[in-house]
Amino acid sequence: MVDDSNPTAAQLVALKVADLKSMCKDAGLKVSGRKQELVDRLLKSFATDDDDEILLLEEEEVSHESTEGLAEIEEEVFEAEVYVAELDVESDDDLLIDDEDEIFEAEVFEAELFEEEEYEPTPLPSIQPNRLAGGSLLGTLTSKSTIATLLVILVIAGGGYWWWTNNLDPFVAEPIEYGDEMNFAISTGSFDVEGEEMVRELDNRLNGALSEVCEKFNVDFTGTGNIAVAKGGNSELLNPSDSNLVGVVQARDAYGLTFLAVEQELNHQLSATVSSKTWLGDRTDNMCSVPVGPISGYSFAQTSKSWTELTSKALLSTHSSVTLDNQGEKTVVEALSYGVPDDALSDLMPELLLPLKPVELTPIFGNSLLEEGQTGTSGNWRWAVGGVISVGDEMGLQVNMAHTEVEGCVGRANMVLYIVPSSPWAVQQQVDIRLEKSRYDSPDCGVLAEYILDRTLPEGSISLQYTLVRTSDSSGEGMIDWQSSYGNRPGDNSGALSGNENWGSSGLHMPDRSEDRSWPLEQAIACIINQTLQAEEASAALASGGYVYRAIDDRSHGLTEWNVSWVDDNDAGWVRVEERTENCSVLDKGSIGGDDKPAHRRESIPTTATLQQVEARIIDPNRYPILASDIASGGSLSDDTSIGYLLTVPPEASDLLDLIDGLQEGSVVVFGQREWAESEMDHTLSYAIDGETGRMAGWVKTSTNT
Repeated sequence: MVDDSNPTAAQLVALKVADLKSMCKDAGLKVSGRKQELVDRLLKSFATDDDDEILLLEEEEVSHESTEGLAEIEEEVFEAEVYVAELDVESDDDLLIDDEDEIFEAEVFEAELFEEEEYEPTPLPSIQPNRLAGGSLLGTLTSKSTIATLLVILVIAGGGYWWWTNNLDPFVAEPIEYGDEMNFAISTGSFDVEGEEMVRELDNRLNGALSEVCEKFNVDFTGTGNIAVAKGGNSELLNPSDSNLVGVVQARDAYGLTFLAVEQELNHQLSATVSSKTWLGDRTDNMCSVPVGPISGYSFAQTSKSWTELTSKALLSTHSSVTLDNQGEKTVVEALSYGVPDDALSDLMPELLLPLKPVELTPIFGNSLLEEGQTGTSGNWRWAVGGVISVGDEMGLQVNMAHTEVEGCVGRANMVLYIVPSSPWAVQQQVDIRLEKSRYDSPDCGVLAEYILDRTLPEGSISLQYTLVRTSDSSGEGMIDWQSSYGNRPGDNSGALSGNENWGSSGLHMPDRSEDRSWPLEQAIACIINQTLQAEEASAALASGGYVYRAIDDRSHGLTEWNVSWVDDNDAGWVRVEERTENCSVLDKGSIGGDDKPAHRRESIPTTATLQQVEARIIDPNRYPILASDIASGGSLSDDTSIGYLLTVPPEASDLLDLIDGLQEGSVVVFGQREWAESEMDHTLSYAIDGETGRMAGWVKTSTNT
């Protein structure tokens, strides 16, 4: 029997497509497809027996399309050039497209347009947000990884796909499905670093890979790529009763706890040409005038997997593997980061090319009904829908985007997207990013932001441009039920350490208390205090209110060495001491002055865990199996793996930053490194983890052939 409470087929046909899609969504049905498909789907869900009515509708729809729609389309199809038009902006610095920028040159191809009119992109709305609202800009700019954070913003998670009719009715972006996949090509790619400070910062974080480069570094690249959403099986579920969630996979968070997540994999195969500048004669002469390259023959391969937790939709982790081959000289960089990198500029590498990812649509547009002329904002992005475009045999829309915070203070971050109904990702995107310290004097930046940028950013600029175009794709099946709860889900932050070491009030250093290492930090500090002749400055400082803000051990040579950096109200310095059977020995020492001297602020030292507690966590194979396999041996930290900590506090109490609530607190990071040779490869691994909560930041492993 037909349920009288449900609409009839005729009533459904009379509705707008947007209303039909909304009904499908409410009923838990797929919302892709044309109007007739939506009607059929709803009718089946109502369990109607009125098959004759459904058949009649199908016949009417086919008849309509064959007599009127197809004839009209045939009249409108013609050969055309599809181009990206200039935005109507007030100045060259404002937005998206510059005729001189190679990445925005028109790409001409044969296409079918379904409209005879020419469409001009809609100018982006003039939006002047409060740049300090919610502290978002301050949170970004005060981070040591300002550049990394701003770039990673472009790695937009989520997804969506579009439906369309012959007239390209307004549409709504919707979530991707398990099994979706797209192949793409990358062209006109360019990554540039300019400025000696910026080059040196990048070199420091790449273990000296750019040691012979000065002032300028450029990589031009082209290639192909692939992005796919995994579809897990029943074995991935934490609780067998959650069979409705099949498609998810298991993934660990920063505390090593297991959640259910949606997995995406991104692959690149790129070829590159590198050019730079180097010094004339000896580096100490500081004459950077010799051009190097362009040198071709570089090949670059990257595989990056990311896991987004099902219930919270938060990014759990990203595991990247990068291989660079230059005529037989191979370098492999493997990195695992948790959440969005925010620790140092080094987090940008090897995540540097992660913006080479097709943009997914739902996180940007949400449930907005998109049509030509529509404008809006998504976070710090503002967007405007331009004209109807054609890609191959599909109609779509052009969307122009700009990042307001980047534009206001540190350069530009602009994208042009081409979106079509059949793809969960933008099928073409042109990206133009340029971040530079010299831009912080922009009138839109503000006095406080200028002040922070002046203190945190290296001089120079970093930029990335490229064009990405879809080459093929395939649709998956299995709707992702975001924000669903599931059995055995750990609580948020339930894996955090409950560190209660309040050493800021009167302590000399972060407590170690290791029972595995033979010479913990406590004994090294006692050595320094007792060596009043060889380490008189450090001994006096620690006896009169000073403390150790950085310390790291070295056990790779048999006897343990500690490199300890100290600070008090007046001075700062470092001392290196070595364990001895009878006593200890001061190996070297020095002073730290000028801009390198940190502030002395006991009130900013946070409560932490002990080094021993953090050490036990990083070698736990149940939490971080990949890391533990490389740095642990016999249930302990291997002798050639270092461990230490770094305390960072805000500037002096009289500083302007003290006027801002919440910026007086310091932070402690536990870090270490291991170097070893294995399988004809030299390996270097560096890790970092929060010393207060035990939250893993991540690790980077670099391997080169010997």
